[in-house]
Amino acid sequence: MLGLISALEEELALFKKHCEVDQVVTQAGVDFHLGSLADEKVIILKCGVGKVNAAIATQLLIDRFGVDSVVFTGLAGSLVPHLKRGDVVVSNFVVQHDIDLTAFGRRPGEIPELTRLIEADPGLVKRVTGAYDRIRETEQINGQLYVGTIATGDSFISDPDKIRWLQREFGAVATEMEGGAVGQVCQMNKVPFVVIRVISDGAGDGAAAEFIFFLEEASQLTFRMTCEMLKAQCPVEVK
Repeated sequence: MLGLISALEEELALFKKHCEVDQVVTQAGVDFHLGSLADEKVIILKCGVGKVNAAIATQLLIDRFGVDSVVFTGLAGSLVPHLKRGDVVVSNFVVQHDIDLTAFGRRPGEIPELTRLIEADPGLVKRVTGAYDRIRETEQINGQLYVGTIATGDSFISDPDKIRWLQREFGAVATEMEGGAVGQVCQMNKVPFVVIRVISDGAGDGAAAEFIFFLEEASQLTFRMTCEMLKAQCPVEVK
């Protein structure tokens, strides 16, 4: 069973609309929608913004519902000039940039007894990128796909100096607020995961307004890609 997580209701709306929901279970304030998308059993949920919310929801998916893989979808800010609004970033690694134990001789983002950069499942990465390529064969998509490191922290990044630091310290190409926590929980439980993010803004001045403006359009793309990954007949066309 596949767990599909987003942080915001708008990012999840199409999944809920087109999923055949059999049951809704509420725990820790989170609604878990159990059902199927095409022929694959899925659990769809909105975790809320931030690392704690994402970690709680992911652990519940694993403990209570026994999912065998986790996909997180949503929007992100770009950390590099060549990434533009509408481009897609698929995680090969995630890192939590706001973990700081440098006073004890550790590198930024390093978690004791865990890897600093947490690797997404290569098989899921391949499925997602393959889905994107199949969509491009039949539909026009105004963007490109990149595989790279996604940096996570409990803050919305808009400061140019922080943007440069994140890119140079971690080799990250995009930043958001949940993926690193999902990755840590999945790594600790040995559950495969991948993060799919559509670039909504340049993570600089005006980023918040760009994020809100682009939310609906970007959510259509992440939904379409996930459906294609599941080999579903998706009823929504990418604009």
